[in-house]
Amino acid sequence: MVIYLLTLQILLANSYCTKSLVPALYVFGDSTVDAGNNNNLNTPAKVNIFPYGIDFNNCSTGRFSNGKTFADIIALKLGLPMPPPYMGVSTIKRYQIVSGINYASGSCGILNSTRYGECLSLNKQIEYFTSIVTNDLPRNFRSKAKLSHYLSKSIFLLSIGSNDYMLNYFKQEMVTNQKGNHEEFANYLLEQLGFNIKVTYV
Repeated sequence: MVIYLLTLQILLANSYCTKSLVPALYVFGDSTVDAGNNNNLNTPAKVNIFPYGIDFNNCSTGRFSNGKTFADIIALKLGLPMPPPYMGVSTIKRYQIVSGINYASGSCGILNSTRYGECLSLNKQIEYFTSIVTNDLPRNFRSKAKLSHYLSKSIFLLSIGSNDYMLNYFKQEMVTNQKGNHEEFANYLLEQLGFNIKVTYV
């Protein structure tokens, strides 16, 4: 695993690839990597307004950034197109996307209770990914073995957790005026994160 990560770092340190190094990049997380999913959700956590996107062809895309997110940059470095936001792709076209999809949603967290308005919790993101694997991707592969090989060679990027503190834990502290047990909460988050990763792997 360490060798694989070091190899990936070396590859990403070079210029953008003209040929894809992996078949796909799947992105899960919060506003750090949201590519526009919140544009299609009922939430005040939207950034599809100026000046967001001023370095992205001067066009706001729903990214919580002036330009590309680090997930976009990783995709380009790997020779892949930037993964489109899941909520921005029509149901009838989702099967056509085999280079990866972005499920990240601003203001979401590891816990389902972490949110600011409507968002895609990590649990919901994985549910959508599972649906793609079950219903859409098989249309592009002749066998389950080929699909499994494709998934095993793909990269899964996860950037999430800060909102579980900002919009959940610290908020509860202020309401109850208690410090709580930071270590227990951190361990609980890790436990839930580990569970979700296992679900994705299966």
